[in-house]
Amino acid sequence: MEKKDSDKNLNKMLILLEKGNKLFQKADFKAALLYFDEALLIDPKNSKVWDNRGVALSRVGLVDEAFESLEVALDIEPDNSQAWSNLGVLYASQGRYDEAINSLEHSLEIVEDNDEVWNNYGTALFSLGKYEEALDSFNHALDLNPDNTQAWAGKGSALNFLGDYKGAIDSLETFIKLASNHLTPQVEEAWALIFELKMKLDNKEKQDKTIE
Repeated sequence: MEKKDSDKNLNKMLILLEKGNKLFQKADFKAALLYFDEALLIDPKNSKVWDNRGVALSRVGLVDEAFESLEVALDIEPDNSQAWSNLGVLYASQGRYDEAINSLEHSLEIVEDNDEVWNNYGTALFSLGKYEEALDSFNHALDLNPDNTQAWAGKGSALNFLGDYKGAIDSLETFIKLASNHLTPQVEEAWALIFELKMKLDNKEKQDKTIE
């Protein structure tokens, strides 16, 4: 009888988690939180639910509560790579880049072939002005997934700061091509940066000719 009740509760919890995840994907974060909270009443030791709840809380601006939820997820399951990654992203969103890097490194120690985590790691390094290391991270993300749109954008930005204007243009053009179905402010910024980079490249070529 106890096993049947346990299986019933597990199924109910999984249904609640799935409903919450679907609402999350629709950006209805407040509604998703209701399902995550209900799922935790059934299984308060479920690291995945605490993790998802933490991300949803961050999306509605409840940052302190988001940190707490993610920390609970990691207390329950210290090897939850996704929770470490989400914690890193949350730290980065608050400008706490050293802590973000530490969390993302934990994530990569557990699962090293996640292109999204490598991209987020590169973004945090870039924010600290560590452009060479950031470039390595973006390249690692792209080795794992050549269609990682954000990694191409990050690579373009890193190459710009490293003075490789042609490489930056190529990377940003790839980013725009992959993101062509979505005209976002980031795409518009990429076009503007490409225009600026082409001017820089033209001036550099003129200076090189003058030196000759």
